[in-house]
Amino acid sequence: MKANVKSSPLEKSVQQTTITGADRGPRPEGVPALKLETLQDTEEEHFPKIPKDAAGKNVSGDLTGLSMSWGSPASTQSKQCFVTEMKDSAVDNGESLQLSYRVQTQRSPLSSHKPNLDSSHFTCKITAQHNYSQTNTVRPNNKMRDAEELTEDRKLQAVIEQVMVDQLSRAVISDPEQNAVSVSPTSVPLRYRRTLHHTKVKTRMSLTENILSNKLCFQARILSRCGREASRKLIGFFFTCDQTLTVYEYRNFGKNRWNALPFITRGVYLNRGRPYCLQDISQGAELRFCTDGPHLPQSLRQQPCLTLRVTDLDDTAKRALLTQSGETLHHLSEEEISDRNTLKEIQGAVRDRLKGHAVRTQINLGRELQTLHLKSDSIQQKELLRRSLMEQLCLTQQDFEAVWRIVSRRAEGRVHPDDVMRAVTGEMSENRKAIFLKVYVKLDPNKTGSIFLSDAEKFYRGKQESDAALEASLNPDFLAFVREAGKVTKTVSYAEFEDYYEGLSIEIPDDEEYINNLRATWSI
Repeated sequence: MKANVKSSPLEKSVQQTTITGADRGPRPEGVPALKLETLQDTEEEHFPKIPKDAAGKNVSGDLTGLSMSWGSPASTQSKQCFVTEMKDSAVDNGESLQLSYRVQTQRSPLSSHKPNLDSSHFTCKITAQHNYSQTNTVRPNNKMRDAEELTEDRKLQAVIEQVMVDQLSRAVISDPEQNAVSVSPTSVPLRYRRTLHHTKVKTRMSLTENILSNKLCFQARILSRCGREASRKLIGFFFTCDQTLTVYEYRNFGKNRWNALPFITRGVYLNRGRPYCLQDISQGAELRFCTDGPHLPQSLRQQPCLTLRVTDLDDTAKRALLTQSGETLHHLSEEEISDRNTLKEIQGAVRDRLKGHAVRTQINLGRELQTLHLKSDSIQQKELLRRSLMEQLCLTQQDFEAVWRIVSRRAEGRVHPDDVMRAVTGEMSENRKAIFLKVYVKLDPNKTGSIFLSDAEKFYRGKQESDAALEASLNPDFLAFVREAGKVTKTVSYAEFEDYYEGLSIEIPDDEEYINNLRATWSI
């Protein structure tokens, strides 16, 4: 008598897996066939290796056990080819990427409507992406630069609105002109001398929004060898209604907060005995003020004169204001034209002589000028400055006297050695200066006036020259320069940093090349 042995669920599942596609019967109509070989993924599944005999035939027999549902089993030849491709792809990484891409294309339901990409196209695409990533590490992204410019424009508009609110918020009742109302001093006590009944509704200096709308906005910077003063961001306004001028400084308090603070009080200022006019405000023009203003910092009040350089303005708005006001064009006098031509000729000759060693000469000359600042005697200052310029720049006695006369006339007798040096060697353009100041603010964000040697080495991305190249070149490498300048204090002053890049500006005549050099070196 046979015992009835019940098969376990595991045995039933094993038996079910051995059922072939033919045992299941024909595939119903309307049901698509399953192609399981296209569902295999090389990254997630491991395929069994099919052993072969000497004739190249499969030993394990048909792999029909892998088929499911009504689909017909895959042919042995196609599976063998696929496994062979998978084996070969493990050797070459590039072929593996191509195979994976081809498998994913086959799995896509829209693959029949798209042309297949060959291996050369796929390899070129990878190479192009790699080259693009390398290029991005050298040159800054244009989109990021456009975003920074947009942020600066919005910041400038916010500052202009703050300035207009500050000018319009000055109440009429607090105007100093109100105290000029005629009241008998004997009949009224001193503290009650002006009452509401004796107050004007509108004074001569009272402002309205329509009056202040006729203005010219410009940006400026301070001409100084101090990094804290040179990196101040100034914005000025010239009002054509009363020929007044005012300057504000805008600072950032936090990440997204910018405030405009008064720097030069609104008023009428003189230039060589005449008030500043609209035509005096132009790019590159110098505006001079006395240092007795109430809003100037203590460091600037110690200077005999404050000189601002106009860096940018709206030429279209200036022409519209000139047409509206009917102001005639101000032509330069013959003396001013002669002075400009003389300085241009001297600067061209000096810069030609400095080619090849401009950086080294600018650094040495700047260090000598620092010692001249300690001399109080102007006659001795002039003699030491003449000797230094003639020695370092091969300047003749006649050229030095011509430069001294022009600078003295412009500064109304208050000659500074830095002004003479700028008049002899010239300066970099304002476009170059703007990028240079961005570099300095990045290295000295707290505006202390000096750069730490560790920060300069950390942010520097320039090419480091070998010792043999440094010996052959007369201009020092930047890292060698900062290590020499900061070997005692571990810091580099703004004046030395500026002298290095002023000399480099002489060596690179093209503006675009110079700006790209600074951007790539400091990742600006």
